[in-house]
Amino acid sequence: MRRGAPARRPVSPPAKAEDTLREQASIRAWVRILAVHKRALAAIRLDLEHEMTMPRFDLLANLTRTDGQTLAALSRTMLVTAGNLTGLVDRAARDGLVERRADPNDRRAWRVHLTAKGQRAFRDAERRHAARIAKVFAALAPAELTTLTRLLSKLRDTERAAAAPAARGTAPARARLARPARSATITRERRRKTPPDDEETNG
Repeated sequence: MRRGAPARRPVSPPAKAEDTLREQASIRAWVRILAVHKRALAAIRLDLEHEMTMPRFDLLANLTRTDGQTLAALSRTMLVTAGNLTGLVDRAARDGLVERRADPNDRRAWRVHLTAKGQRAFRDAERRHAARIAKVFAALAPAELTTLTRLLSKLRDTERAAAAPAARGTAPARARLARPARSATITRERRRKTPPDDEETNG
């Protein structure tokens, strides 16, 4: 450097390059999450499915949290179709793990309840499930697990916050768009049904 010349400041990368680096890092993180999820889920299934399938475990877990749910509520919570859920409940009822009872407030509706056998089966499966998950995360120290949980919670909360306004605005937006269309249709129908003034006068 020439004596007396001003020192050069470090040049920051252009914004576009920063965006590209962030995208690449995000993709790498996403691929890692998917890979860990795939391998962990396979290991959990291997441990559980000697005695219980994952869909059945999910059903019993939901009923353990809130017993006596309707099929519609279970379908929304478990993210399965009504047809698949009906078969799942039928098989669990056949094995004595759950039972259907008429809704005391609506005799047309049925609610699904855990039986004592179902409670015992879920507790046994839950212990195996917890032991396998502990093995999945065995490579991480408790402090690292706390950090990982905090970061994942941050991502979850960010996604929830981003999705909430869109969900709230969907129905009103459709209603606002639909109202003028209905009004225009009604106006056209009234014009067709109402004779012009000169026809009423001449009639």
